[in-house]
Amino acid sequence: MRNFSLFIGLTILAMGCGNPGGGNEITFSHILSPESEWHVGAAKLKELVEAGDAPKDTAYTVTIFNNASLSNHNQQTELDMVQGGSLVMTWESSILLSTVDQAWSVYSLPWLLDDYGDAEAICEGPLGQEMLQRLESKRLVGLGYGFNGFRQLTNSKQPVLRPEDMNGMKIRVPSIKMYIALFELWGAQPSSMNFGELIPALRSGAMDGQENPLHVIQSAKLYEVQKYLSVWQYSFDPLILCVNKDWWESQPEAGREFLKSCAEKACAIQRQTVKERETQHLESLKQNGMEISILSAGQRDAFRKSANEIYNQYRDIIGEELLTRFVTEAEKLRDLN
Repeated sequence: MRNFSLFIGLTILAMGCGNPGGGNEITFSHILSPESEWHVGAAKLKELVEAGDAPKDTAYTVTIFNNASLSNHNQQTELDMVQGGSLVMTWESSILLSTVDQAWSVYSLPWLLDDYGDAEAICEGPLGQEMLQRLESKRLVGLGYGFNGFRQLTNSKQPVLRPEDMNGMKIRVPSIKMYIALFELWGAQPSSMNFGELIPALRSGAMDGQENPLHVIQSAKLYEVQKYLSVWQYSFDPLILCVNKDWWESQPEAGREFLKSCAEKACAIQRQTVKERETQHLESLKQNGMEISILSAGQRDAFRKSANEIYNQYRDIIGEELLTRFVTEAEKLRDLN
């Protein structure tokens, strides 16, 4: 599959569609629609980059491709293309980046972070910046963090307020072993499947539920096939603004400094947009008939304690030292709240 993905990327590059404008055109691909929070960040970057403030002889243009249209709507192919240079830039989630460096799965640990304030402090702090530096060995440069969001649970059976409420539920999860192991702890029957197959599976009853950030639940109209929403903040999903390393290093220093500044501003606006829209999404989902349960701190703690085994399983995968530093910093932030 990976060889096929690379073949697609190289074919597009040969056709002149990967980065057709040459060194000063930035092809920016992301998997979601023009209405998404992901696109807000991409559009803001384009606006800032093309505003006319670039250093002399380093004027850039940004061409945005929504719905991963150059990679056959496949996010893994999209990442392969950025690594290979046939795309310049993309938003990628830490879940996908964990396929090239398992240390990135640290962000997905259940109930590691409580809220967006703590998430932003981690991402913008030393640990988050250290994680960005790790990308350079994977032919990527990380320019900053956006938010996909905290992942919430929906299902068609009953409200989920306690770990035992999950027993027997068939839940679709992303293709990350951590989530499979976690839901199995609660007696659920988790399965990985392409997101495009999810709604038919929910409609037919092949799946009882799924988990995603609120904006995905809203934009995919999952309220048409799901009755119950548990806002439980179980896993944080950052976005990383990734650029091809070779392209980045080919740019003059003044150009890199300008683009880095634009990227940081665009990322900050994207993160703020996610936070501001969450209340709107909840209200819309309620109006569309979903029964919403917002779990209390005590209810989340019951889930958190039941998920401790996942931390033990991932100490060697993530690395003992890195995992401990993330947990320690998260606990400090939690104590400050």
